[in-house]
Amino acid sequence: MAEALVAIGLAANIIQFVCFSFTLVSKTKELHESASGALKENVELSVISKDIETFSNNIRSNRSSSVQLSNMAQRCEAIAGELLGAIGKLQNQQHALGSGKAPTRWRSFRKALKCVWEKPQINELSVRLERLRDQVMLHLTLNTK
Repeated sequence: MAEALVAIGLAANIIQFVCFSFTLVSKTKELHESASGALKENVELSVISKDIETFSNNIRSNRSSSVQLSNMAQRCEAIAGELLGAIGKLQNQQHALGSGKAPTRWRSFRKALKCVWEKPQINELSVRLERLRDQVMLHLTLNTK
């Protein structure tokens, strides 16, 4: 019985290693082929975060906004700023690693590894921002009726 559990544990570890390796290789390839030297998902998150910051700032500056809506917009703006900071830090690390030279596979691999390590933090901020955005949308929908 114990041997079966050990075999299942070993198989799970192998599968986890293969998944991690596949993710790392695919991100390395994307970074190596990227003209900007950044992952598409990070560029998209950056654009969305900037848009949410602007939108939140507009809500806060509108005097007809409720206090709750204004507070949520302020929180959205703060989280969007954190997300932009995390992505910016990652992109600065990527530029520092490359230092203006043509991307080699090794540099792309190192950049991809940093992206994979930072992914949980970026995902967590993205989920928090999405929840707040949904709540702001609910308030705006109710205020328009």
